[in-house]
Amino acid sequence: MSPTIARSSLYLAMSFCALLLAACGGDSYSPAASDPPPTQVDPPPPSAPQPPPVALADSHTDLVPATIGSPPGWPTWSGTGQPVGDIVCLTNINYHIHALVSIYKDGVRQGLPDNIGRSGCTYELHTHDVTGVVHIEASAPTKFTLGQFFALWRQPLAGSGTAGLAGPIRFYIIDRETLTPYTGDPGEIELTAQREIVIVSGTPPATLPRYRWPEGI
Repeated sequence: MSPTIARSSLYLAMSFCALLLAACGGDSYSPAASDPPPTQVDPPPPSAPQPPPVALADSHTDLVPATIGSPPGWPTWSGTGQPVGDIVCLTNINYHIHALVSIYKDGVRQGLPDNIGRSGCTYELHTHDVTGVVHIEASAPTKFTLGQFFALWRQPLAGSGTAGLAGPIRFYIIDRETLTPYTGDPGEIELTAQREIVIVSGTPPATLPRYRWPEGI
């Protein structure tokens, strides 16, 4: 065999071997990378503990004797006699009902200022004592809301905090001795005759009083 043919044969053989090595990975072969370790997924945070249920007492308690000693929770209110939103000073009283606002801080009922809406003039919404009884008086039947009362009082009203008390705030309505949790906009709660609106910050009372309203209101 001539040297030229031998060299050609050797070149072809080397080329063939190179192709075989390339197909098999050749010298650059490396073991397949192992699967990555599974991603560590943190467990979801525990749910916030639910507040204990609040129940209405089985027996009645007279409203005024039970609430007149509530510790004052806020300073005396002062007003200018100017309208506050739609709340104006009284002129004629042809409509007169009462609602009750009960505010609890860690299970203790707080006394409202005894003169909300009675400084500068007597407004359509006002209090006379610490009991939380809100007098609703107007020249004609009118819808008033808890939001209007708090605007007159100049206190915040929200689930995140109300009247300087830390949230979360829970709201309840007691109508005709029926207790109902309220989860909507508290500012929209209507002040109706003998309706109690309960506002709770912190640990709730285990039982809410079933108030007996005085004669005449």
